[in-house]
Amino acid sequence: MAAKYKQNLRELLSSEISLFPVKTLWSVPVNVALVYPNTYSIGMSNLGFHSIYYQINSRADALCHRAFLPSNHTANDFKTLEADKPINEYDIVGFSISFELDYINIINILESAHISAFSQNRHRPLIMAGGPAATFNPEPLSPFVDFFVIGEGEEIIHEIIEQYRKFQNRDKHEILEALSQIKGVYVPSLYKITYDKQGKVQDIKHENSVQGKITKRWVKDLNKFNTESVILTPYTEFKDMFLIEVSRGCGRNCRFCMAGYCYRIPRYRSLDRVLQRAKLGSKYKDKIGLVGAAVSDYPYIDELAEKLVENNIKFSVSSLRADTLREPLMNGLAFSGHKTLTIAPEAGSERLRKVINKGITDEHVINSVRLAHKFGINNVKLYYIIGLPGETGDDINEMIDFLIFLKEYMKGLGNKLGTMTISVNPFIPKPFTPFQWFGMQPTKLLNDRIKFLQHRLKPKGIKVIFESPRISEIQSALARGDRQTGLLLYDIYKCGATTSAYKKAEIEGKSISYYAHRQLDQGEILPWSYIDMGLKKEYFISEYNRAIEGKQTARCTDERCMVCNICHK
Repeated sequence: MAAKYKQNLRELLSSEISLFPVKTLWSVPVNVALVYPNTYSIGMSNLGFHSIYYQINSRADALCHRAFLPSNHTANDFKTLEADKPINEYDIVGFSISFELDYINIINILESAHISAFSQNRHRPLIMAGGPAATFNPEPLSPFVDFFVIGEGEEIIHEIIEQYRKFQNRDKHEILEALSQIKGVYVPSLYKITYDKQGKVQDIKHENSVQGKITKRWVKDLNKFNTESVILTPYTEFKDMFLIEVSRGCGRNCRFCMAGYCYRIPRYRSLDRVLQRAKLGSKYKDKIGLVGAAVSDYPYIDELAEKLVENNIKFSVSSLRADTLREPLMNGLAFSGHKTLTIAPEAGSERLRKVINKGITDEHVINSVRLAHKFGINNVKLYYIIGLPGETGDDINEMIDFLIFLKEYMKGLGNKLGTMTISVNPFIPKPFTPFQWFGMQPTKLLNDRIKFLQHRLKPKGIKVIFESPRISEIQSALARGDRQTGLLLYDIYKCGATTSAYKKAEIEGKSISYYAHRQLDQGEILPWSYIDMGLKKEYFISEYNRAIEGKQTARCTDERCMVCNICHK
């Protein structure tokens, strides 16, 4: 098994094109192993992972090597790709975390690398974690991680390395105290959290030397950094693309979406910068992948699409909104060989879209399908969330009626061979959203609604794919979990991380199901209350109330408003 794992590492490395030289382990003062807690294919598709890897390696005093979870999820001796060395030989092991389901992989990786899973039981290496999941709620991983990066990493990673160098030869506690002085660094061991008998947070105390509130870090000017592919490989989902981030954050205020709040304010790279990087990327790959929360909201998207076509550069986009699709972009996608229009109405009815503040109508979807057909894009894929707050059977029926109408509408356009697919995912409440206080709907209800959708839509030629509500339940529990959830996760890992282990595990009478479905009170202390995202609790409560009333909130614009006040900070 070990020999096969080593051979796989060699094959992966030999297939790569690195756009900068690789450094030798211990040739610099600070050596970082950057770990993506899932497979190589998934990790190397993540632009945030590329970005931090590049930033560390751009320094003369530091290096960064990569490690990934083996495809069979087992490895007796966990090693880096570049050096073929165990990750426990590095100064810092950093985890880039995007998904809750990867949490248990972190425990697996640490123990496979002969590193104690629990922070309190080890001295070196230091374990660092960052990424979207770590930003909005680090607590479930707090027993295992020495320090977290809260927010965006391109700037703060340099401050961390500089501070680490100053205290590198001190004991662990002194190093962590020094790192805790950096804005955006959270050191769990310096914060004591107590719980009441119901498992609710009773109090959060911190040592006098550290910040009471951890302020999220964010990059104000994206043009200072090139967030793009820095290593090219055929073994990723986007193997034919050179990825470029065109925007970050989203101002649409969708009330279920963590990215819209944790990465606010919306920011955009300049048109000239994106074009420059696209021309560079086209020398290496056949297509450019434009990445952003809503690429069709990029203010220069029409001009960018036209310029790319003029330069004979094909491109793809990570996301589209039905209300901002126009002919220049659609023409560019058709030129690039796109065959499928992918948009996300999210909610089944127009009433429910007002509740979640999606801002998309049935007419927007219809117009998008018509525009796509005009340019020869005949397949349609639609993303929906079920189990949203306030959802009823009437919303599901309205969704079904609209989809059947839309399928017939496609045929009426002359599009008789085009496919229609809907992807259905259960609602998962996320921290730092107006819906953070809601619990997830019961899995039986969600399963029944999925079966109902399949029963009604399959005979009409509409394919239904979905995420298992049982898997979503685990995500929900971890998304709003606390330190006790982390201990529960460790017990699940020790029991083999099977479906049965997830179902049976309990800590002080509380199970995964309890954490997933519990309703939170607006007056209680939330596990993530010590994080300052720049948005006040009163703002989230106001948006919660507007959702209950079915009132919409306007999107962010370039002009400063007084809705959330984050622009004034």
